[in-house]
Amino acid sequence: MATTTIDAPRREGLSAAEARATWVQRVLTVATFVAIYYVLLRVLHLNLMLTRTTASGGDMGSHHYIDDFLRKDLLPHGQITGWAPGWYAGLPMLTFYFPLPYVLIAALTPLLGNQIAFKLVTASGLLLLPLTCWGAFKILRLREPAPLLAAVASVVFMFMTQLTPSQVFQIYGGNVASTMAGEFPFALSFALLPLAFALLYRAVEEGKGWRAAALVIFGVVLSHILSTIALVLGSSMLLLRLPPRDAAAAGLRLLRVMVVAFCLTAFWALPFLVRQRYTAQFGWSQLADYGVLLPTQIRPYLVLTAIGLAIAIARGERRVLLFAWPGLVAAVLFVALVRFMPKGSLWNARLLPFIYLCALLVAAYGAATVLTRAVEWLQHRTVMPTHLAYGGVALVMLLVPLATSYPSANRQNGYLPSWTQYNYSGFEAKPAWPQAADLFRTLNGLPTGRVMWEFSRDYESYGTTRTLENIPVFTHQPSMEGLLIESSLNAPFHFINQAETSVTQTDAVPGIDYPPASDFPADFPTGLAHLRAFGVRWYVAYSDTAKKAAAKAGLPVAATSGKFTIYQVSSSDLVEVPKYRPVLDDAADWRAAALRWYSNPAALDTPLVFASRNDPAARAAFTPLGTAPVTNPPKVPLDRPGEIAASENNGVIDFTTDRIGEPHIVKVSYFPNWHAEGAKGPWQLAPGLMVVVPTQAHVRLVYRDTPVDTTGKALSALGLAVVALPPLTRRLRPQLGPRLRLRLPRRPSGE
Repeated sequence: MATTTIDAPRREGLSAAEARATWVQRVLTVATFVAIYYVLLRVLHLNLMLTRTTASGGDMGSHHYIDDFLRKDLLPHGQITGWAPGWYAGLPMLTFYFPLPYVLIAALTPLLGNQIAFKLVTASGLLLLPLTCWGAFKILRLREPAPLLAAVASVVFMFMTQLTPSQVFQIYGGNVASTMAGEFPFALSFALLPLAFALLYRAVEEGKGWRAAALVIFGVVLSHILSTIALVLGSSMLLLRLPPRDAAAAGLRLLRVMVVAFCLTAFWALPFLVRQRYTAQFGWSQLADYGVLLPTQIRPYLVLTAIGLAIAIARGERRVLLFAWPGLVAAVLFVALVRFMPKGSLWNARLLPFIYLCALLVAAYGAATVLTRAVEWLQHRTVMPTHLAYGGVALVMLLVPLATSYPSANRQNGYLPSWTQYNYSGFEAKPAWPQAADLFRTLNGLPTGRVMWEFSRDYESYGTTRTLENIPVFTHQPSMEGLLIESSLNAPFHFINQAETSVTQTDAVPGIDYPPASDFPADFPTGLAHLRAFGVRWYVAYSDTAKKAAAKAGLPVAATSGKFTIYQVSSSDLVEVPKYRPVLDDAADWRAAALRWYSNPAALDTPLVFASRNDPAARAAFTPLGTAPVTNPPKVPLDRPGEIAASENNGVIDFTTDRIGEPHIVKVSYFPNWHAEGAKGPWQLAPGLMVVVPTQAHVRLVYRDTPVDTTGKALSALGLAVVALPPLTRRLRPQLGPRLRLRLPRRPSGE
């Protein structure tokens, strides 16, 4: 007679009741995940994700240059980070942003094609989060249905869109809306975070699985720094114990995992940490609305959070406090940033996703406890069998949150399916896309030179307001504007230029002063002077106001494309000898000095060099600032100022000059990895460019590793060896041992 699925567990020594309970649990697990992924894939539009179109929408539609440059320029040379000329007069690509998502896109591209690979990776964090929350609870051996409830809790979080009646949840990270806005690297890191906590707990508490913990932490770090900060802060819970001897032992186990994880990531993490002074340095205005700590959409679940937290504390259940503690630390830090750092580089709004998910995961534990009590009540009040009571109550607790948070049934987040459709249908599906494509074709037909384009909200009709940031993807031209704003030393100056040359300005770098929008087009001549300082060749005007300003300034028309007119700003030579000798300034706050200098157009022909007065080569080459203000530096004329032909290719800048010994401005962003051959320098030049003093006719500047990069790569090799070699050796020893013994020479019988 055929054996039923309920009988199978009985052969393993389970009672009939236990077998029925196991069968019910398996059915619940399958049904819950089917429901979760049915909902998610409908909202994300799987059919559109699998079409060969270029993802658009929000910042997502501007990530293509990062992906394109990594695949075509960096990986073929065995690099993950490197110099990219396509945005902001050049920037250190993926030095200050997170490489893992783009490496995954590159890995999947040969198999699926780049467009599909890009979409799947952008959705990967959303698709992983239910599994990692469930897996984290399973690793921690929390009893069912807590793991399933944790998976459902993650879906409730992902569909959040509203925090208070006046505050939306669309850019802070982790949920569907933020991911569609372009925060997909954060979503991937955020999805790995619960799993990292669980594996770290097991490694510290049980001394098991430290390699797995280090590898998952590796994934967290290389996907986003904010999740890394949350992991480091949250892991402090593992040290909160008595007696002190136990705390010390736990600290050593935690240190081992963290050191190995850091070594694995050091090729990227060490330059990231050491080079922070060369980023844009945002000054965020902190979110001071404390109502967002109790968001409207998850407020009903916070009752279960309180129940779960109270039970965990009463029982000393550290496995649950593991998730409560990071949420509490994030909430305290949120308030502390408002009070003590009202403007800072860490924006407290980005802490909210950690608070919400932690609250919902603790709520899942609380709900599991409530379910147990509900089943006991049903058993005492009815004659319902235990497995049916459990299955019925669990099914309700699992499906109700899914049903009530499903966008089609919820007015607050009902727009999510249309947003994902907009993004994943791609640029090519937008009715106005041919206008953008025609502009790209026109620009591609012009000689190579940096492009400055007027910003307009109308570009949303092409797929995103940031569509033109893809100029380096669809043409051979570099664009002054791009994504990765914080990665660029010159981003603050670019957005000042944007305000001076656009009817609409974005003020994208918080914490600096911009010219008022009402000053346009009066500021246009100043904007042109700034563009020439950056070696901009082409200016793309969209509005009639900007076109009139360009005509009034006497800019020649190079081409037209629909509503766009392309003007020539300069000849685009990257190297020039300035009119006046650069002035040496060793101000501690060089960023503030550069912004003050940049605000005075009359000072632009006297460049400002940031170098130490203790540098004899700098003292010999440049005029001392003395007591003069940076807005009116001393003017010492040079004999033969003017532009010099130069080329830039694959991280190498080449030029030949007959003005040996004179300062030469190199209109490429400064970064410590630039090394001069045939010249002294380079030194950092305001706004964020370079200056060298040739010692021979032919000069090369090469972007190459510094000791910081070399050390990071060596540490990564060490970390990889620590993780991989012992298991590999154990696996190979049985095969290699007999062979080695056979090859050993035998001793003569007489010896």
